[in-house]
This record gives sequence, structure tokens and C-alpha cells, in this order.
Amino acid sequence: MDPSREYLFKIGELAYQVSRVEWLIIDDIRLASTSIDAVTLHGLPTGAIARTLQGVLPELSSRPNVQHFVATSVRALLDVARRRNTVLHARPGTTRSGDVKLVKLRVQEPGAIETVWIDDAFLDKQLAAVRYWVRRLERAVELPLD
Repeated sequence: MDPSREYLFKIGELAYQVSRVEWLIIDDIRLASTSIDAVTLHGLPTGAIARTLQGVLPELSSRPNVQHFVATSVRALLDVARRRNTVLHARPGTTRSGDVKLVKLRVQEPGAIETVWIDDAFLDKQLAAVRYWVRRLERAVELPLD
């Protein structure tokens, strides 16, 4: 049995929305006014983009609006990367009811396995969180350049 189209659509939407967060950040003019080379960011994974941005935060102390945008960007990228990776690094499994869903297994220590089923409710929660960060970034962009 295959997962529903709606379920697969949510997985695709999550991946797309995380890419959208990356683009909102990389394409913003605020980065052009820092020591960051936005072209280089295009080749980095989400977490590496966040770490690169985090490295320039101290040099932005005299520019509070730009610093706010970059700090918000770092928090957003770290959060959405974790959420997306949980979903995209999960594997198909069959629930007790016979539905096919993704399942993420985390081995904390030998014998201690945490199981996270990626069901519709889980995906809805991840999508809501990513949409929250999109709204936060859109508000941060509205601040004037300093």
C-alpha cells in the first residue's frame, strides 16, 4: 500500500518551504552589505548557511536592523533544517493500522531507540513551524537598512 497523495504533498511542501526560507535569506539585500558572499551560500546546506551567518553577527553590532535580520535568519535556518531533516532522513514503515508512513529511528545509546512516526499531524506541525519562520523573516525584511 502506498501513502496518500496528500501525505506525499505535505512532504514535498515541507522541502519546498525550507528552500523558500533559504532563498528569503540568501536573496536579501542585507547580506550584500555584510562580509558574506551570497553566491557561496548557494552551495551550502541549510545548517552550514546558518553557521556562516552566525559567524558575522559580532561584526554587525553597530547595525541593529541588519544584525536582527541575520540573527533571525540563523535561528530560522537551524530550526527548519532540523525539522526537514527529521522528515527527509526517515524511512518508510507500516503502522499497526496498515498505513505506510515515514518513521525516524534515533539510537540514543545501545538499546535505547526513539521512534518518531511522520504522520499527518507531525507534518502539519512541521509545516506550521516553517511558515512561522517565513512570516518572521518577512517582518525582519521590513526593517529599514541601517
